[in-house]
Amino acid sequence: MRFIFLFLLTFFVFTYGEVNNVLIESDSVERDKDDVITAKGNVVITYFDKVLKSDTVIYDAKNKKITLPEKFYIKTKTFEGTGSKGWFNTESDEGEIFDYEGVVDGKYSVRGKYLKKVKDTYYFNDGEFSACPFTQYDWNIKASSGNLKENDRLKAYNMTFRFCKIPIFYTPFFSYPTVDRKTGLLQPIVGQDTYNTFIYKQPVFWVINDSSDMTLTTDYRNKQGFGLSTEYRKLFEKGVYLNAQIDAFKEKSNGSWWQNRDKTPVTNRWRLRLESNYSPFNKWQIFTKIDIPSDKYFFEDFYNFSFLKYTAFTQSYIVGRTQTKDYLLETNINYFYDLTAPNNKQTLQRLPEVRFYWKEKQLLNLPIFYDFLSESTYFYRQEGTSGLRFDNTLRLSNYTYFGKILNNFQISPKFTLYLNTKDTNTLDTRFLIPFKNTTQTTFIKNYSSFSHLIIPQISFEYISKVNQSNLPYYDKADRINEKEDVDFTLYNILNFKNDYFLRWELSQGYSLLDYYYIGDTKYNNRTKSLKNSIFMNIKGYSLDSVLYYDWDKKNIARTVSTASIPINKYINYSVSYIEDKGDSGQNRQLSNSLSINYLNYAFSGYILTNLQQNYTQRKFFTFNWNRGCWSLSLGYLDDYNITTQKHYKTIYVMINILDIHYKFPFVRN
Repeated sequence: MRFIFLFLLTFFVFTYGEVNNVLIESDSVERDKDDVITAKGNVVITYFDKVLKSDTVIYDAKNKKITLPEKFYIKTKTFEGTGSKGWFNTESDEGEIFDYEGVVDGKYSVRGKYLKKVKDTYYFNDGEFSACPFTQYDWNIKASSGNLKENDRLKAYNMTFRFCKIPIFYTPFFSYPTVDRKTGLLQPIVGQDTYNTFIYKQPVFWVINDSSDMTLTTDYRNKQGFGLSTEYRKLFEKGVYLNAQIDAFKEKSNGSWWQNRDKTPVTNRWRLRLESNYSPFNKWQIFTKIDIPSDKYFFEDFYNFSFLKYTAFTQSYIVGRTQTKDYLLETNINYFYDLTAPNNKQTLQRLPEVRFYWKEKQLLNLPIFYDFLSESTYFYRQEGTSGLRFDNTLRLSNYTYFGKILNNFQISPKFTLYLNTKDTNTLDTRFLIPFKNTTQTTFIKNYSSFSHLIIPQISFEYISKVNQSNLPYYDKADRINEKEDVDFTLYNILNFKNDYFLRWELSQGYSLLDYYYIGDTKYNNRTKSLKNSIFMNIKGYSLDSVLYYDWDKKNIARTVSTASIPINKYINYSVSYIEDKGDSGQNRQLSNSLSINYLNYAFSGYILTNLQQNYTQRKFFTFNWNRGCWSLSLGYLDDYNITTQKHYKTIYVMINILDIHYKFPFVRN
């Protein structure tokens, strides 16, 4: 029978330099006249969440030294492993371990012949390191000797990187920072893009102080030229920051990418980007963003390997916001740079805009709620209409139950005033009375495995008709079309106890006018399109479909449908279809997707086809082999822009070791 002894060791510390209780379990414990404690036979020492096991443990209380003369096992919050022997001095914070092997942070395997700790520095001989278990041995790093200083850096000598036991890389000296923020070179980027056969980017990280740093990136492209990117980051306090970036690039003249463009080639190209959030006044927050490129082709030329090349506009603003429990006040100076137009002269700018919102409140003790929104804007165009716009909306709503019937009534009088929009002291006004009433009820029937909800709903929406043709043009949302619509909707919802779900919506509308609108499109018919919407997720099969049927033309006016089908537990197939037969033109797109997951292999891909114009818009495929401690990915992207008639093709190989991605792209037109 084992003996259990509990000692209050006044000076004994288990890897800590402070007084604490330590529980020692062993078959026997001896204490000599020199205050040396020897525990033998199945020794287990427990200190909070730390455990030490061995057949013999010796503690010298006078010299504060723990000796482990035999093989031992140790487990702490960050390390679990074994050693053949060792010792540790709790007073001098020094120690030695021989023939150690274990796991750090639950995922990194380490082992070596010798490890010595002196204060905050660890010295080692014949050390090995890997994110793979040594039994798997996919890859490992081995060094003959070295040292690691806490919160400083690792230095290793005669370091070899081995893959499947085969030496791949050797260096006589290797140094790596052991802190998150350390001045030095970051991972370079080597590759190609649509315009260049060779690209080399070298970022340099510079720690300025505890709250700010900077990244300088040189950018060499063999056909485009040379550039420099400077990014500065400053954290003032929690939630208060400044990020600023300037990209400057000296481009070679007459690049082939400038052919067939409506702009003279630009050689000095740049982008200015800034984001900040600060609170200079009590209860006020200021948000600032600046994003201005030198020309509208900047994103296409410098980010053509990503979807950033399709950036339609950039937005710069200064927004000030304050609020209480009753209201929200916001000021906004907004600048848009339209990258799709030949120039920016007709782009709407809001310089400035003041928005006041009185939050929803109950009116007296009546079952009526109200809120109020007022927007005052000076809108500006270099070419086109400019002036002052004051838009005010009061919303009144009421929710009333009549037994099981819920009725929602809402009226939103809207008054808009335009001033000085024709460079004179002109005054234009608009007054609208939008009104909507919705009545619905719910029938519920419960079954053993699911519940069935039936929700019939009828709504009437009215917007008064006013002449807006002579009003200044602010934007397309400033033209509100008249409406007198009645809509009937029926919802069927099935909620299953095993998380299966089905919702079916069927709605039909009628206009009391001789026409109705969907967005800006006018349809000369009293009967609105029939809407059929289904969403379901049952046993891995999912369907999300919205379909509009035009009774007048006797065809499907618009449909957006996606279906996902599990072929088996490893393979899933999905298809998406979009069709739009609007008066402004037709559009049909089909997307086929396939994903395969088997053991540690994964494949995914999709093909997007424009059926209307009969061309493949995008092809994308990836293959991933995940070994747990490292992964290999292969990718292929072919993106076709029919407007510019350019193909953007990318083939890349990516290796991820220690959560560091090494990407090798190969791109061609």
